[in-house]
Amino acid sequence: MNRQKQKTLLCMDLEGTLISNAVSQIPRPGLRTFLESVWEVCDLMLYTSVSSVRVHMIRNLLVEEGVAPVWFLDLPVCHPDGTIKDKARCDRSDAFLLDDQAVVVAPGEESWWVPVAEYLPPYSDDDLELVKALATIKSRLRESN
Repeated sequence: MNRQKQKTLLCMDLEGTLISNAVSQIPRPGLRTFLESVWEVCDLMLYTSVSSVRVHMIRNLLVEEGVAPVWFLDLPVCHPDGTIKDKARCDRSDAFLLDDQAVVVAPGEESWWVPVAEYLPPYSDDDLELVKALATIKSRLRESN
């Protein structure tokens, strides 16, 4: 039997990480390229405090605007209990968390966090945070193999 090895899970925050926030919903520069690139090397999930209804609307908008691939609509979504995003909610020991806020990382779980600078006004087209994050993720994947 030819069974493909499970990829490492990347849990991605939405607000301040992939988009500006749940109200303005401005996609971070390079979002589609980032998603397509990271899809090749990781299993993906959204890990966000944004409500399920709002997540659905945001994903539809991003796909309609062509800044996210169609499969983005089908990614699993995990919501933290409270404000802390603990690794146990992902049900995978081989996970990383891409997030712009250090305060959401559970104490003692800092090693799973892939930090990205918060996407804030003025929203620059020159923002390279997702490019940097992809390089960090690929480097960590090489280290874990």
